[in-house]
Amino acid sequence: MGTVDTHRLRVMGALLLMALALAPVARACDQIDPIDLIPGDGVCAGVLLDGDAAGAYTYAELTEIINGEAGLYDLYGFVAAAFQNYGVDVGGGQAAATLSLFNQGTAGVAAALYADPQSGTGDPIVDWSGSGEARLRVAFGVTTLQFREECFFGQVVVISAEEAAETAARCLADVIAASIRGEVPTDGRSWGRLKVKFE
Repeated sequence: MGTVDTHRLRVMGALLLMALALAPVARACDQIDPIDLIPGDGVCAGVLLDGDAAGAYTYAELTEIINGEAGLYDLYGFVAAAFQNYGVDVGGGQAAATLSLFNQGTAGVAAALYADPQSGTGDPIVDWSGSGEARLRVAFGVTTLQFREECFFGQVVVISAEEAAETAARCLADVIAASIRGEVPTDGRSWGRLKVKFE
């Protein structure tokens, strides 16, 4: 009987290793480069890239791009950031838009940054498609949508108060949130660096 039990344990162990090897594996959130999440041309109707994306991986690089605002993101554990300009079709004309995406290292830190009044204000978006939170503010001819998803804090600013500006901002934010969830499953279980998604 001891031989059967040993054999059974070996078979079960081999099956467990095979299951782990075949299970979907995701990167740790803090290892995701925000530039890889930037939506391209045509992902959202009427939204086209305007130039190349810029990335920041050090405080000095972040300061070069956003100067006075860099301290807030650094205070909350900034890991990396990406910035992309867009042209948005609004009422027959073009409006300038900028996407800023910050990897803050952990979901808890991103939530704390989002909750800090210095990061921004706005009305909560109750039908937000992400697993985190989002808010919208339209003031002085500018539409600003801010969101948090896993370890990311994002912001889309469109220089227009037209309804099309809100539609474009929501689309960009929705696409990014879905990409983040694809990289870091929210229902994952972790044993060290190995992440396995259970369904």
